[in-house]
Amino acid sequence: MNPRVTVATVGAITVLLGLGGVLQPQWVMGLIGYAVAPSASETFVRGEVRAVYGGLMLVAGTLTLLCVTDPRANRGRLLMLGLLWLGACGGRVFGVFADGNPGVFGWLSVVLELALGGALVLASQSGETATSP
Repeated sequence: MNPRVTVATVGAITVLLGLGGVLQPQWVMGLIGYAVAPSASETFVRGEVRAVYGGLMLVAGTLTLLCVTDPRANRGRLLMLGLLWLGACGGRVFGVFADGNPGVFGWLSVVLELALGGALVLASQSGETATSP
């Protein structure tokens, strides 16, 4: 697949996930099974979801999209962004060994993180430049 298309696709998915986290933290909490602990403020928990699943993802997606025009010139950025996705995947897989089977949504998350991270790492290693035909 063309590195520009790959980077644009991963960036768009990441931005959409980030927007979901910022604009609909309750939806994200329901999707991933977060609940508000009795000792925590619901506002605080929503703020954490907005920050981590929203703000960080939105910035990561935006940075990914900024690399679309010349993936080769941005290979360091793309490698870092890809490794962050792979790090999330690795943490989730470690959880399988430490905590047990995460269920269907947990495994789908592993696949998504592996695919997005792997795609960015591969795109970062592409030889294509902005002036290539």
